[in-house]
Amino acid sequence: MTMLEEASGTNGSTPRKSARRMVGVGALVVALGLAGCTAEGPAGGGGASPEKADGVSVDLIADSKVDVDTSKYAKDGPYTIATLTQGPINGWGLTWDETVTYEADHNPDVGDLILLPANGDADSQITSMENLVSQKPDAIMLDPQGRAALAASVSRAMAAGIPVIVCGNGVEGKKYVTYNDVDLYQVGYDSAKTLAERLGGKGDVVLMHGIAGVDAAETWKQAAEDAFGQYPDIKIVGSEYADWSVATGKAKMTAIMAANPKIDAVWSGGSEMATGAMLAFDEAGKDQPLYGVANPTNGFLRLAKEYGIGFNAFPDPPGTIAKACLETTLKVLHGETVHKFEPVEIESFDETQLDDHYVPELSDDFVGPIELPMQAYLDAGMARK
Repeated sequence: MTMLEEASGTNGSTPRKSARRMVGVGALVVALGLAGCTAEGPAGGGGASPEKADGVSVDLIADSKVDVDTSKYAKDGPYTIATLTQGPINGWGLTWDETVTYEADHNPDVGDLILLPANGDADSQITSMENLVSQKPDAIMLDPQGRAALAASVSRAMAAGIPVIVCGNGVEGKKYVTYNDVDLYQVGYDSAKTLAERLGGKGDVVLMHGIAGVDAAETWKQAAEDAFGQYPDIKIVGSEYADWSVATGKAKMTAIMAANPKIDAVWSGGSEMATGAMLAFDEAGKDQPLYGVANPTNGFLRLAKEYGIGFNAFPDPPGTIAKACLETTLKVLHGETVHKFEPVEIESFDETQLDDHYVPELSDDFVGPIELPMQAYLDAGMARK
């Protein structure tokens, strides 16, 4: 069943995910005693709090203009590429995994894709990174599940001559070759600022965050707090981590509502939690507030349409980022020049453009935009039931 069905208590089933070129983490794990390791402090620049100004990441803008010579990584294909992903714990991770698998399957330059979903666990990724250093794939694509936790692992892989391409979340130290992503801080800041403006600069707001310690969650949290901090008449009446989970978002919002009968808006750094919040308001028989979200899922859009909700959405598109990251990885292995930060461009939208983004053929777990042939998503078990 979809994540939304689990939260709302409805029945449903999702076919087992394809195992094309997938190697489970357990197949690579060696008893290294690494569980619970903490990352070493990175040598060099790139601290825990990159500089921000005017709602954007100053350091990423600078990095987008820095050329990286990758000639030392050039080799003949086809290549073995390891990709360490968040995992299909929600629609974002599921869409990412399906996209990168499809793109690798259909690219003759990729001989073998080792897909290692971490299910949101940084320790699992640390173990996988250590094992990959000894296995020596041609490149590692990493969606780090801990901004600080994976820094030392990235440094060790790079020192071993394996190029690391970071995707979807940042990592401290900048020891990687290149980083492909949206400007996470800008997404969080602009989504919160737009919501504040729709509120007329005043009201009671709840903030919901993803997995503690993950770059997207922490960056979006800081960005939202910075944006709302510009409006003295906006009161934050609740701020909770909800693990990018519909069910957890619903439970957290139910508890917050019990203590705060007046809620004017919900800002959510990942729309899974906002989807849970919608279900909580509906179950309580209360009027829906305004919503501001990063990463609008198909389920969020479906419920927003059903409930007639006002919202603003700023995408963090997993398929687009995964596709771009694989393309960048192949550029590195071809020895082509890349930038230290390769930005992924997005466009925000609101309820008036909902029908341009909602995909009724696909499940609530899908996160747009469409990047693959429709049949690829259907074959992957993402059809609406």
